[in-house]
Amino acid sequence: MTRLFARLRRDRAGIALTEFAITFPVLLLLFLGGYQVSDAIACKRKVGLTNRTIADLGTRRKSVSAADVDAMLAAATQVMSPYRETRARIRLTEVLTDSTGKTTVVWSRGRNTVARTAGSVVSLPTPLRSSGNYLLLSEITYGYDPGVRFGVIGPQTLSDLLFMSPRNSVSVPCNGC
Repeated sequence: MTRLFARLRRDRAGIALTEFAITFPVLLLLFLGGYQVSDAIACKRKVGLTNRTIADLGTRRKSVSAADVDAMLAAATQVMSPYRETRARIRLTEVLTDSTGKTTVVWSRGRNTVARTAGSVVSLPTPLRSSGNYLLLSEITYGYDPGVRFGVIGPQTLSDLLFMSPRNSVSVPCNGC
């Protein structure tokens, strides 16, 4: 029996396999966790790009119809690819700041969410409050779910909010909104 233990102690044939068996689960978790983190970062970036696309499309117009806004919202969801557009709640709203500094909704349209009510008050950052100033407010909320969970990142709500001034006119009136 002692000869067997002495022989096993000298034998180095299975050390690499043993080390691999010990380190493999750790390396696998690092790889899968890194993939999840990078996928979540990529999705957050897509949310921001989609929001900027919506605002950009809206601010280029002198006027729009409800169908135009709906088409812009539908087109912007293509930026979310390969992430599912059905999880994206998108809204485009025009707001006006009056002489008292109160900002209210002029018109609003949403995709996978309800539009803001015309006349409702919107909280606007102080530097953007200017009497008679029209702005387009673009909002997106995305329900990110990594699918397979490895304990690194679970389901999250990613969102972005952006205010932009109309480019070609003082405001962007919407017919039928």
